[in-house]
Amino acid sequence: MIFRFILLCLVINFAICISQNPILIIVSYDAFKYDFFNTKDIPHMKSLRKLGSYSDYLINVFPTKTFPNHHSIATGLYPEVHGVIGNSYFDTSTNKEVHISYDMFHYDDSVVPIWRKNEDSGGNRHSGAMMWPGGCYPYQAKNITYCKDYDHQYDWFKRVDMVISWLKDPKQPANLVMVYFEEPDTDAHIYGITSNVVDGLIKKLDNISQYLEQQLEVNHLKEKVHVVHLSDHGMVDVKPTNFVNVTQHLTPNTYNYAGSSPLLEFHPKKGFENEVYQKLKNASIKDGRFTVYKKDEYPERWHYKKNRRSPPILVMANVGYGLDDLIHYVTEGAAKYNLKVTNQSTFGVHGYDYTEKEMHPFFMVRGPRIKINHKVSPFNTVDLFNLFCEILEIAPTKNNGTVANIANMFLARSNGKYSLTTILTITAGGIVIALILISCAAVLTLMMIKRQQSITTTAALNKRFPQTFHGSIEAQHLLEPEDA
Repeated sequence: MIFRFILLCLVINFAICISQNPILIIVSYDAFKYDFFNTKDIPHMKSLRKLGSYSDYLINVFPTKTFPNHHSIATGLYPEVHGVIGNSYFDTSTNKEVHISYDMFHYDDSVVPIWRKNEDSGGNRHSGAMMWPGGCYPYQAKNITYCKDYDHQYDWFKRVDMVISWLKDPKQPANLVMVYFEEPDTDAHIYGITSNVVDGLIKKLDNISQYLEQQLEVNHLKEKVHVVHLSDHGMVDVKPTNFVNVTQHLTPNTYNYAGSSPLLEFHPKKGFENEVYQKLKNASIKDGRFTVYKKDEYPERWHYKKNRRSPPILVMANVGYGLDDLIHYVTEGAAKYNLKVTNQSTFGVHGYDYTEKEMHPFFMVRGPRIKINHKVSPFNTVDLFNLFCEILEIAPTKNNGTVANIANMFLARSNGKYSLTTILTITAGGIVIALILISCAAVLTLMMIKRQQSITTTAALNKRFPQTFHGSIEAQHLLEPEDA
C-alpha cells in the first residue's frame, strides 16, 4: 500500500513538473540543404518527416547567411526590419566591422524574438536557447529563463540532455526551446559541402535527431511536444580557380569593406563614392563573374535596402564563385587545418540570392496538432513566427509573415475558444490536482481517526483504572469484549 502511494506521488510529481502550456522545440541544422533528403543517407530524418507536415524547401531571406536567417526565423521579420543584415556589417560611426554581438541583434529594441514573446505571454511560460544565434542576449532588458552560449566543443548529445532537463525542471519547466547545431556549415566551409567529412557529419546529425525523439519518448514527452526541424540556408562548393579578386580594380585607401563571399559590402571614403562604384561596375561588366549594385538598385524583393546598416555598394559573385575574402581564408585555413590546397579543392559558400535552389533550406514539423505525412507548398522563413505562435497558443506580434501560408499544417480545431490540446492539458491538470487533494485528504482523515481512537482509548482506561493505566497500549485489550 505504501509502495503504491509513493508510486502515485512520483507520477503526480512528474506530471506537474511538465509545463501545462503547449510545448515546442525548434531545432536548426546550419546549412542543411533541402535536397539532402534525396542525396544523403538520413533514414531517421526521413522517417520523422512522415510523422508530420513538411515542405520540399523553405524560401529564406536575403542574404542567405546564418545570422540574418536565424533572426528572421525567430522574429518573422525581414533583415531590413530586424537589422541583422549579414554575419557581419560595417559600422560607419566607428569605422569597424561588427561581428556577432549584442549590438548586431539590437538594431531596433522594439523587435521581439519568439523566446521573449513566449515568456511575456504569462501563464508560467519559460523559454530556453541552446546556442541559438542571438538567443542569450537580453531583449526589452530581460533575459529568458534558460540559455547555453555557443560552444562548438560541447557534445551534441549533452545539448539534447540539457534541453530535456529544461523541459522537466520542477520549478520552471520550459515550454519553448530553440536548439542550434553549427554543422554541416562549419566543416563544409573548410572541406566543401560534398566532401566525405560533411557526409559523416550529416549522418551524425541524423542520429542526433533520432536521439532527441528517443529522449522525448523515454521521458513521456513525445505525445505532448511539437518539434520543428529546419535549416537556415543551403550551400555550394567553390574551387580556387573560381576565386575573383575585385579589390585589385580599386585604388587603395579609397574605401572600406566588410562581409564574406559571395557578398562584399563596400563603403567608399568621402569624395570617392563615384570612383569606387564606377571602377567596380566597369570591372564587373568586363569580367562577368560578379554583379555590382548601388543601394538604390537593390531589388525590392530582397527587403534589404531600407536599413541604415545596408552598404552603399554591394558586390555579389555569381553562383559557384567567391571573392577576395576566400583568397585570404584559404591561405589562413591551409595552415590552421593542415590542408593541401589544389585547384580541385572545394570550399563551401552561401549567401547568394534566395532564388538560387542551392541556397534552399529544409523544413518539417510534428506534434499533437499537426497533420501526419502531409506535404505543404514551400513557404517563407518569415512565416515561421506565426507557426510558432499558433503552436504555443500566443498572439503574434506584428511581422512580415502570412498566417495563411502555415494554416494548412494544423488539424481541425474545436469550435470552442481553446484547442483540443489546451482542453486536454487543462483537464489533465485538473485531474492531477484533484488526485493530490484527495490523497492529502485521505491521509489527513486517517491520521485524525487514529488520533481520536487513541484519545478515546486512553480516556476510557483512565476512567476504569485511574491508578494503573495511563496511555499504555497493552491496556487496550481490556476494553475489548470478553469473547474477543
